[in-house]
Amino acid sequence: MDHHGPVGASQLNDEVSADAVLALLRATSADHTAAIEEIDSRIRAEGLDPGAAQRITAEARQLQNTHSHLHRRSQELAGLLSSARELVALHDVDTVLQRLVQRAHDLIGTDVTYLSEIEAGTGGMRVRHSVGTVSELFRDLVVPMGKGLASKVVEARAPVWVSRYEEMIEAPRDPGIDAAVEAEGLSSFLGVPMIVGNEVLGALFACNRFGHDFTPDQVALLSAFADHATVALNSARHLRNSHHAAEAAETAYRELAEHVAQMERANQVHETLTAAVVAGGSIGEIVTTMSQALANPVIALDARLRRLTANPNDEVPVPAGHKLAAAVAESRETGHCAEATIDDTHWITIAIVGADSLTGALIMPAESGSHSAVQYRLLERAAHVAALLSLKRDAVDTARADRRSRILRDLLDGTELERADPTSEISTLAGQIRWASALSIPGGETVRPTRRIAQLVGDEAIFTLRGNQLIVLWAVADGPERTERLRRQLAAEMPSAITAVFAPVHGDSLVASAERSARCLEILPSLGIGGVSVSAGSFVPYQALVSTDPDAAVQFIAQMLDPIIAWDERRGTELIATLGAYFDAGESGSGAGRMLQVHKNTIQQRLERIHELTGGALSDPEYRFRLNAAVRLLRLRGELLESALAQKPR
Repeated sequence: MDHHGPVGASQLNDEVSADAVLALLRATSADHTAAIEEIDSRIRAEGLDPGAAQRITAEARQLQNTHSHLHRRSQELAGLLSSARELVALHDVDTVLQRLVQRAHDLIGTDVTYLSEIEAGTGGMRVRHSVGTVSELFRDLVVPMGKGLASKVVEARAPVWVSRYEEMIEAPRDPGIDAAVEAEGLSSFLGVPMIVGNEVLGALFACNRFGHDFTPDQVALLSAFADHATVALNSARHLRNSHHAAEAAETAYRELAEHVAQMERANQVHETLTAAVVAGGSIGEIVTTMSQALANPVIALDARLRRLTANPNDEVPVPAGHKLAAAVAESRETGHCAEATIDDTHWITIAIVGADSLTGALIMPAESGSHSAVQYRLLERAAHVAALLSLKRDAVDTARADRRSRILRDLLDGTELERADPTSEISTLAGQIRWASALSIPGGETVRPTRRIAQLVGDEAIFTLRGNQLIVLWAVADGPERTERLRRQLAAEMPSAITAVFAPVHGDSLVASAERSARCLEILPSLGIGGVSVSAGSFVPYQALVSTDPDAAVQFIAQMLDPIIAWDERRGTELIATLGAYFDAGESGSGAGRMLQVHKNTIQQRLERIHELTGGALSDPEYRFRLNAAVRLLRLRGELLESALAQKPR
């Protein structure tokens, strides 16, 4: 990368301004189509790399779609709440049912909505209330038992739909039904049953005059209105039967009132959670909100199912992750709460699922069967909000990691620190960089996305991928332990063995330490070593012998012999010569004495001085090997320099 020439027209800026981030956040909270155009416009104006711009735009659009979905769900919930209040306040069943059908018609947005009730004695069904119909034949339609789509709904006791009625083969046809459908001009039908206990009271239908595939949201919403209609019909039937039925209906109304109160509380929680998404709140806010709403401690877990947040509920003991794993896996598969009894405590769990992986879970201790479906749905909604917050946080963390990765790449390519990091991004790490490590990553960036590595290293390191190596600079004191932990985490997620090398960073040797770790990593395969973390210090002499770095041998000599050479120069002694003779004599003190024509005690005294100067002990085989290699490289370097000088013309 050339950092000295003018910036070319194709070289794009990869940093996003604060104004752009604020504009994107505002756009993601909008409900209109113009928000998408604003997102695209802002991203293009920033001059980002096309790939980065595409990722940011996709994330922003996903957040905008989610906000719109939550707003729509809020409107649907408000409609259901209104219907529930009418069930409590009104005793005119026909009025309640007519309003239910009207409200379902308005919210689902189909051409025709109608309610059919099973007629006692015949088993057939009659259209009782309808909205959007134009044919009298259809308004008074009677469906014989076992005929038409309505019979299929009753038989299945589950939602049934057809995209095109004229092509329907799922249910027996009836000429009278076909004539009414043709007169009304209907094509697509969705029917949901109205069930109380084991009895079907009727069915609620939504229809279009064109072919249409109904969405799961439409099915769920129509089912909710059918549940309310079931309450009304069932209450009316009991009121007609006897005084005891009336008392039972009043009890049902009281229960419904409690249900309405729960739904109102759920609506308040929903608004709080929605505000958390827009404002970029934390998982702690979600936990606090849910604990208050459910009057029960809700605990957040990370992706490894360990306690995530610190809050007043932390006195509640949390089961080990492996004991919760099965329930969390079930929740992740179904998208709903799962239950598990662990050590005599009943737990309700809901998985928090990100873009492509499990990011955590919410758990709540509770007595079995003590919580309602509304409360379960609240937990599920909280998990969805937590997933959205996780996506937003991951997007920010990934952008920061990409920025830091570019800085490290530039430094490794030889760019000065002031030019590579003009905004002092490195200074925002958790501390001073003290360790460098290199890890083998088969496949490199193609198999290990930046976002995942950023999650693993957090704000305590900067990293970059160079070919099949991951270079990491750690701003921590325990660099070797962090390197090994990262190696194990990556190895658990990849089929190939991961190997790592770490080295301390001294002074301004940041790049040198990183390069030394990378070179050592290249040596390991030739030694048959893999799947471990090792120190670069173990390879110093071997690097000096095999490295293509022009300064490797000089640096090794200086590291081992500089204190001894300096002593000789100051004192006029012969410690270096003594070392050479000692090793030439097969590490014999008397043999070295004969070579230098001094007493062997003098040799011993000199060796002790060398020990004091270097801190190494000749009894250590590794130290003797390194010292011997350094002395021989120094001697070879001197001979080569003398030879070069002799060959120069005089």
